[in-house]
Amino acid sequence: MVTVLLRLTGPMQSYGTASHWEERATRSRPTKSAVVGLVANALGLSSDAPLHDLTQMVFAVRADRPGRQMIDEQTAGGGRFPTTGPTPANPDHWYGAPRDPDLSPEGTLRASRKKGSRDPVLITKHYLEDAAFLAGLSTENAQLAHTIDGALRQPARLLFLGRHCCPPARAVAHGTTPYGPDQWPSHVSLLPEATVTRPTVWTEVPPTTGAFPSSENPVSFTARHHTTLFLRTSTMPPAPELPQ
Repeated sequence: MVTVLLRLTGPMQSYGTASHWEERATRSRPTKSAVVGLVANALGLSSDAPLHDLTQMVFAVRADRPGRQMIDEQTAGGGRFPTTGPTPANPDHWYGAPRDPDLSPEGTLRASRKKGSRDPVLITKHYLEDAAFLAGLSTENAQLAHTIDGALRQPARLLFLGRHCCPPARAVAHGTTPYGPDQWPSHVSLLPEATVTRPTVWTEVPPTTGAFPSSENPVSFTARHHTTLFLRTSTMPPAPELPQ
């Protein structure tokens, strides 16, 4: 068993769920989909590339610095056509998606795809601020693990932490370890940014008592198709300090 370790630390991170349009939520920790997507980006894979080899790896993540939630409010739409110059060939392609927001039964704005209105829509995006996680993908395929580790050190494309606007603050590659998903969180030292001594760990496991389902195992990034995996949450003892 070989585990590829990824150091996910930055000013902002965001790991979306099924939220769309006006409310863009984030989970409190990186998802397997985000980590697999980051690895696929490092390998230079296309968005429609097969992901089976990556999704078969067993996922775990440790929250060394849980961070805190922050909210960024943005507006979309409200563009205006120029008063001079040539008329655009297709006005619908100009700034701002043609939305006509309505009130939901809860009294919040709800976007629709009806054409005709370019009134601004308020979008609320959630982020994790000042957080640091150590994620791992474990496999019996040592060659695959070392290929991924090499790609993380020299990525084919720029890497980001959940959203394009969230670059990592430090190198993502954190080496490999012979420990599997149940062992590495308690055998690998805490990150220097750690603010807790007993970090929370989420570990991918077979469906068992105490595990919860989560739709975050990617099948296709093009189709945004995910299947369900099961995660077990635990609190680990302090990781040992490595000799300097």
